[in-house]
Amino acid sequence: MKKLFLLIVSAVIALASCSKDEMGGISSIDNPRADKQVARYGETVTVTFQADGPWEAEIVLKDGEGWAEIAQVKDNEKAGKGTVRIRFARNEQGTERVAELYVTVSGGSRTLVGTFTQAAGDDTSAMSAYLNQYMHNRLVNEYLWADEYSKLDIDMEVSYDKFLYTHLTKLGDLNIEDGGYYRDYSSSAGERYIYSYISEVATTKTVPTKAGELTSTLGLGIGPLFASVYQEGTNYIGLTVGYVYPGSPAEAAGLRRGDTIYQVGGNRITKSNYQSLMNELFYTKTGSYSIAYARYVANDAEQRYDLVEDNVANITAASYGYNPILFAAILTNGDIEGDETAPFNIGYMASESFDSSAQEVLEYQIQQFIDAGITELVLDLRYNVGGEVQQSRYLSSSIVGRAYDDQVFFKAEFNDGKREEWKFLSGPSESDKLGKAPAMNLKRLWVIMSENTASASELVIAGLRGVDFPVTLIGSQSEGKNVGMVVTQEVYNGRRFEFAPITYRGLNAKNEYGPKDGFEPDPGNLLNNQNSNYRDDVDNMFPYAFGDWGNFDFNIALYCCFCDIIGLDRPDYGAVKSDSGSPMKAQALQIQQEADALEVTVMKPQIGRFGNVIYR
Repeated sequence: MKKLFLLIVSAVIALASCSKDEMGGISSIDNPRADKQVARYGETVTVTFQADGPWEAEIVLKDGEGWAEIAQVKDNEKAGKGTVRIRFARNEQGTERVAELYVTVSGGSRTLVGTFTQAAGDDTSAMSAYLNQYMHNRLVNEYLWADEYSKLDIDMEVSYDKFLYTHLTKLGDLNIEDGGYYRDYSSSAGERYIYSYISEVATTKTVPTKAGELTSTLGLGIGPLFASVYQEGTNYIGLTVGYVYPGSPAEAAGLRRGDTIYQVGGNRITKSNYQSLMNELFYTKTGSYSIAYARYVANDAEQRYDLVEDNVANITAASYGYNPILFAAILTNGDIEGDETAPFNIGYMASESFDSSAQEVLEYQIQQFIDAGITELVLDLRYNVGGEVQQSRYLSSSIVGRAYDDQVFFKAEFNDGKREEWKFLSGPSESDKLGKAPAMNLKRLWVIMSENTASASELVIAGLRGVDFPVTLIGSQSEGKNVGMVVTQEVYNGRRFEFAPITYRGLNAKNEYGPKDGFEPDPGNLLNNQNSNYRDDVDNMFPYAFGDWGNFDFNIALYCCFCDIIGLDRPDYGAVKSDSGSPMKAQALQIQQEADALEVTVMKPQIGRFGNVIYR
């Protein structure tokens, strides 16, 4: 079992070999789902072919309506290579369903190009009954509110994916620590959500690397996206990239944190299509995309940033290695002659998760910090939703060093009152395989956090403060998930499911529970108050930005930490006075002259050093 403290078509071508005449002017069909079912979860499939002239395409649904649509056609106004992109919705039915793609070349006949069969949705009878009973058995024994749950009238016939929300929300605010209510800034403000979850685990594939056989993931590698009005007076929407995954196709294509996507495949992003495009860019496993984006570029002569909109990235989904360290750097002036600033050597690391499958990445990064002799560390957890306790403990142990060995880092308190202790040096038992962390031996820590900071990332803060290790917090209020899960897996008819109910509360060495509403930034360090108004914030985009990680002008939280560490006065940012609904009116800050002498060294692993790994 794994202990987490976290926030958590077979397109069948019904065609024989045909000549162009028999095919109505269509040949060389390339369908990536020719021998596979369309995923029941929904996906986008790109079909290409050669056409003898201008053409039109249509999709015919044999079972129901609205579950598949043509999302894009390309080069249909002339002869040559043509492209049709079909978007399939999730199949909520218990039976397969069929769609047909037809293409009609000008002056030719209507031609069936492909027949697509989408896999059946979840069997809401037998499978749900089995999984519901499995979840129920664990909940009555292990759920943190097991006694109260046991008194509920349980509906075993509800679909398994609705079982937890249906029943756990019946406890009202009694189990409010298992989730909470969306905050004011959210489009779902006031609605309840639940941390406990069950999800199907895909069969993993491995690829040989220098680090051994490791798990791979597929996709474009575009991280979370922030949607807002792109141009005043229009329905155009811009999707600002929170980050791209290191080593991903998106990074290779030149896309980076802060870029604002305004066009996909020649189509403008609007209020009517931005949500589906956000999901597609984030989740797609196949296909190629031509993405137009805007980027702020420094104009040193005018001391401002100019908006450059004619940027295009051509990205094809592919396998890439999961690296939870989104960005890392060493900030130093040690090699700069004539610099009057006191010497500084600061490590900076932005981390997305705590995942021991990527342990080698973390170990390598820590060693780089040690080799560089850093004396300060800024740990950016603004996107870190949590993960495994043992790696959170490992990093914290490295930060404090050997002086804290065997002191209590964290305690798990279960529903029967029993506690399990984790020490800085090691875990509670052989379940923690990570061993002894190399010591950075720091004297204090700076943590950047946001509403995404939860669970195992909040545990770093709570655990260090439990032994009175100085931690400075900056950014916005964290999530406040002071409870955790023991994760198990169950197999039904060859399909594997991961189940993670809330089973314990977390305490530090002082027997303090983490705050239910999250940690607050220290006085003077609140950058965004997370209300529905962006005008009263120091950083109106936080935790997002319109520039890359290493640019102080677009990483206000990092620059504030830097100023405090080396003794500079922070800039008087003030609250944003203009309407920040448009990301293209971000009021980019002037280039800070005080930082001109700064040397930023981006640290990246050697190619092939870690191979491909994936988180969740």
